[in-house]
Amino acid sequence: MAGKMCPKCGQYTFFAQPFGRECTKCGYRMVLPVNEGRGGKGQRCPNCGKQQVFDGTCRNCGARFYEK
Repeated sequence: MAGKMCPKCGQYTFFAQPFGRECTKCGYRMVLPVNEGRGGKGQRCPNCGKQQVFDGTCRNCGARFYEK
């Protein structure tokens, strides 16, 4: 079973790991921060109901929220 192409060695040995991706040939690692580094799930969107609201915008449905 082939993985994705490794950006360092060019082989298809770049496999998904719990922390991100790692090349089994050269050891190159790509670490993905949880939730794009923002932490947590975000606020609940009143429009779609998913917890995807960051900085006043829902990433799921695109609704924007403003405070008066």
